[in-house]
Amino acid sequence: MKTVNWIAIFVLIFSLQGCFEFEDVDFKGIESVKMPKMDDKEIVVDLSFKLENPNNFNIKLKPSQIDVFVADKKMGTVHLDNKIVFKKKSENVYSTQIKVKLEDGAFFSLFKLVTKDEIPVRFKGKIKGSVYGISKKIDIDKVKNFSGKDLNFLKKS
Repeated sequence: MKTVNWIAIFVLIFSLQGCFEFEDVDFKGIESVKMPKMDDKEIVVDLSFKLENPNNFNIKLKPSQIDVFVADKKMGTVHLDNKIVFKKKSENVYSTQIKVKLEDGAFFSLFKLVTKDEIPVRFKGKIKGSVYGISKKIDIDKVKNFSGKDLNFLKKS
């Protein structure tokens, strides 16, 4: 009898899975960046960004970490320590704090990049999310090009 119950649950889950058509969220841009802490071991960033969730359900981004590479050299690991809920069928500004744990010497390597026109930055790792209580880890391996001007926050005024 128990086997029949598990088979019924299994069939139900897979039949409902088709009901959850997932559309990618659309990152609209960064609204503000503040750095309350910055030293050679860690950078703390208060970040506000705009994002659109076109789905008919909320998406929860759970605490995660992603490695950051510049010119194939690991610079550190970005830690999201709190949960963010992206509201369904809406475009909103979300705020969070991230911590970047820097590798030895990474902070000073960033100073050398300020004069570069284009800096390829690779983000690699897994992010955790959930919809309706069902959690999933998603592999991230993206490269985004930045200008050295984007690192101007490292220069002292």
